[in-house]
Amino acid sequence: MSFTLQDILEKGALLIDGSSFIYRAYYAIPGYLTTSKGFPTKAIFGITQMLLKILKEGNPKIIVWFMDEKGPTFRHLKYEEYKATRPGMPEDLKIQIPYIKKIVSALGIPLVSAEGYEADDLIATFIKTFDIPVLMIAPDKDLFSLISERVLAYDPIRENLIDLNTFQKKYGFSPQSFCHFRALTGDPSDNIKGVPGIGEKTAQTLIQTFHTLENLYENISRVTPLKLRESLLKYKEQVFQNFDLMKLRIDAPLPSQDLSYYYRKEPNYRELKRLFKELEFRKFLKEFSFPEEIPTFQTMEISPSELKELILRENPTTFALFPEKISTGLFNLKDITLLISFTPEKCYLTKFDSALWNTFTNKEVIVYDYKALLHLIERNLEDPFDVKLASYLLNPTLKNYEFSQLVFEHLDYTLNEKTSDKGLKGVSLLLLGRELKEKLTEEGLFHWLKKVEMPLSRVLYSMEKKGIKIDLEYVRNLIREYDQKIKEIENKLFDLVGTRFNPRSSQEVAKILFEKLKLPKIKKTQKSSQPSTDAEVLEELYDHHPIVPLILRYRTLYKFKSTYLEVFLREVSSIDKRLHTEFNQTGTATGRLSSQKPNLQNIPVKGEEGLAIRRAFIAEEGCYILSLDYSQIELRILAHFSGDENLISAFERDFDIHTHTACEVFGVSPDKVTSEMRRVAKVINFGIAYGMSPYGLSKELRIDPSSAEAYIKKYFSRYPKVKEYIEKTIEFAKAQGYVQTLSGRKRFIPELFSQTKSIRELGYRIAVNTPIQGSAADLMKAAMVALFSFLEREKLKSSILLQVHDELLLEVPENELERVISLAQEIMINPFSHLGLDLCLSVALKVNVSYGKSWADCKA
Repeated sequence: MSFTLQDILEKGALLIDGSSFIYRAYYAIPGYLTTSKGFPTKAIFGITQMLLKILKEGNPKIIVWFMDEKGPTFRHLKYEEYKATRPGMPEDLKIQIPYIKKIVSALGIPLVSAEGYEADDLIATFIKTFDIPVLMIAPDKDLFSLISERVLAYDPIRENLIDLNTFQKKYGFSPQSFCHFRALTGDPSDNIKGVPGIGEKTAQTLIQTFHTLENLYENISRVTPLKLRESLLKYKEQVFQNFDLMKLRIDAPLPSQDLSYYYRKEPNYRELKRLFKELEFRKFLKEFSFPEEIPTFQTMEISPSELKELILRENPTTFALFPEKISTGLFNLKDITLLISFTPEKCYLTKFDSALWNTFTNKEVIVYDYKALLHLIERNLEDPFDVKLASYLLNPTLKNYEFSQLVFEHLDYTLNEKTSDKGLKGVSLLLLGRELKEKLTEEGLFHWLKKVEMPLSRVLYSMEKKGIKIDLEYVRNLIREYDQKIKEIENKLFDLVGTRFNPRSSQEVAKILFEKLKLPKIKKTQKSSQPSTDAEVLEELYDHHPIVPLILRYRTLYKFKSTYLEVFLREVSSIDKRLHTEFNQTGTATGRLSSQKPNLQNIPVKGEEGLAIRRAFIAEEGCYILSLDYSQIELRILAHFSGDENLISAFERDFDIHTHTACEVFGVSPDKVTSEMRRVAKVINFGIAYGMSPYGLSKELRIDPSSAEAYIKKYFSRYPKVKEYIEKTIEFAKAQGYVQTLSGRKRFIPELFSQTKSIRELGYRIAVNTPIQGSAADLMKAAMVALFSFLEREKLKSSILLQVHDELLLEVPENELERVISLAQEIMINPFSHLGLDLCLSVALKVNVSYGKSWADCKA
């Protein structure tokens, strides 16, 4: 009798050829898939997704995962060339195998393998041993010889179900003859060669006629044409060897002859959850209804005075403090509800009170988003611990640092801010603080958090609150001036091409450039695959037609007007006429600060428009804008990390580093260096620091790649240890999956493990640049904290306003200018020592100081 799929699910067994599916999963998913720390997970994800689908839709009683073991099988002993042409297993797949086995076991699925045998042999032995209906789940044809009335084959990826009837209709012979058929055709994937001149169609006809190889050769005289017969006779020995290799063994050692051994067990939910969390499979974490171990606690409403007495009596050393969200607008501090917890068993709900706040003195207070708390309460804490910043230090590449996400990531339960008990937030914050403090200590980053990141939150709060003054009349006039220039360019554009079009529309510009003017198409856009008109393309087309420079100029002016000037007018405070940007401490993977509302981090450093924008930032009456700008900080850090004597010497002798590099690359003396040579050297210097390839350098300099490669070779010949540093850094990153900055902060780089060359090369550039750019961020943060501490300690009225690129802007009263310049320089040259941090550079830092009534007017 024959069995249906439902019969098999209820009474029979699902047997999975796991080894074949691991390869299929690895190659089926496009791109690359890794954890945030760079561990590859593509095959694990694919297998897990397939198994969960099978279990959900089929709910089989008996399910077994069969795998090949490492090492040779009996087939290799018979035929040395067996599978010899297969490439070795990719390294990033090999390290996923243990996790696949763990997930299979955690799902309650028995895992079967045996040394010297393949998964197919074990499946054949199982089918021979147990007389029950079977569904074989496999992506290839190797198991087709086992198909019968009680055995079906299924490929879940292609969703193909093959029963006895389907097989016979397709091949015209019984499954028992399948190995005879394949012995004639061979199997290239296993390096088993078939009979020359015999393809599937011919082999199919032969087996339909003779059924077996023995019968075929007994009746070889009946085979026509003669050429086919001669070929069969010539390769007879090989054909029978093929058959021996392809025939499945039915005597492989199974772990048990008792069918109950193969019953699906209850999943190990704790282990599955642990694995899914470690592998960052958020999709599966959400799909699975994992039991959550939410802490048992009591929520108590209490008056501020009662809580104060309790704190004085219990004298806890650590608190968790969480203010309840309140509606925007005017409010009284006494309207704020505080969630306070100092044991995981209780959370106290109370109102804000100054006397209560004073009990936090000399206590460690665990908070979430300390800067936001400062804006809300406007009171400092002596020893805060911010779980948001702690999580960021542990992994700076996460997309989401929301509180509920941190709870889920580190405490293994879901916190719904709308429905969960209020007290759960307070208790969770306490537990989260303890967990992250332990992890930071293990990573050696706890000291950095306390000495730099926590004080920096207070510095940024002060900067946001202070803001920077804007000359509104100047901005309005500049907008009018830019509008006029934009209009003039539009008219020139329309005159040149004889038609009106929108220079801001990529599609309309593409039609003009490539259809009307027939300019060469450089590249296509990723989304629409239409000809691109981005800045890189226009730079390449710069000399092809006079319209191109005009479009570039138009875009520059329009961008400056819309991105900066109009935003300044929209965002400026109506109360104090100052811009109050918001700084983000957790916004970049390198550790640099970012800002929004408005974004003041990307204001151009140089150029006519950059200078015009900076003129809008002005000092208050009786004050100056003071600029403190690190000179070549990233190249000095490169010199420190590489230890290159030539590069270090250039900085020690206070050479202009770009002129010095021009001398080295072009082989001329400093007085012979032209402005063009220095420009090229500057691009090379920063290109090397950013891991730029010869192709990237050629694009930047508008030269051919071979010339760019020659420049880079010459650079490395003059700075050999820089090349050595780059190579060692990439090798370390490939081996460890991360790179580190001066402070010990790690950045994991999943791009390093991509199968796509361009993404992998991006990973190499990130690996080279992150220690440099990240260490520059470390230095800048330390300098900001040390400088702020000095201004506060000396009770000066000077204040830090902005941090942009490698520059700090201060607003300094005229009578404090000389003192602040003198001490600020000294602090910024060695900021780590001022904070008691045992970190230093082997290359001295240099700070350029200038001041003026506006940012643009700053002069030494």
